Amino acid sequence: MVYYITKTNPNLAHLPITKDVAILPLITLQTQFVSNIGTQLQQCDSLIFTSKNAIYALNENLESLEQSNALKERWKSLPNFVIGQGSANALKELGMQAEFIATRAYGEIFAQELMTLLQGKKPLFLRAKKIASEIPKILRENGIALQEAILYENTPNLLENPPKLQRGSMILFSAPSHIEAFLLNFVWDCSYIAICIGASTKKAAQKLLQNAEILQSPEPNAHCALEFALRL
Repeated sequence: MVYYITKTNPNLAHLPITKDVAILPLITLQTQFVSNIGTQLQQCDSLIFTSKNAIYALNENLESLEQSNALKERWKSLPNFVIGQGSANALKELGMQAEFIATRAYGEIFAQELMTLLQGKKPLFLRAKKIASEIPKILRENGIALQEAILYENTPNLLENPPKLQRGSMILFSAPSHIEAFLLNFVWDCSYIAICIGASTKKAAQKLLQNAEILQSPEPNAHCALEFALRL
């Protein structure tokens, strides 16, 4: 059995969900409303996204403001630099395009590519409260005048009656926060195999799960990770 750790009310339409996949919604995504987001949008000249959640959270922020239409037009005029196709698709849903998509969906690789693309620019990084990558540090150390806005937070769900998980199962984690949420609800069994979507999540798993068997998805996206887990 594959247990896919995800947020509450996930969109699963694009994923290979079979009878051998069980969904465990252990994360609640909470949008943070930033009082000066309009000013930040006016002062920057480019936007950085490492998650589609940040794109939706920015849209929610702008829709809550009186000058919503003008600020959305401002957003449309700015180049969007994104880490993966999922973020590019989220932009497309909102009538926008990605200026650049990272060649590999890993934070450090994305940061290296942004160093060249953003020289002389004033980018705004729209992000979660807690992030695993060192993108801000890398960009600032290389002379990029980066600004940040925290637009959402991942909070763990504490289940009243956690289900009993099958021994020998694969547990699929998309982010370090998903591992933390899992451990709040379950005790790690030595028969489980941890499947991690990316390098940052694998690094967190090695720290939090100690002697667990940990594998990394061939590609850093949920679709590929699920297919990989189902083949094991």
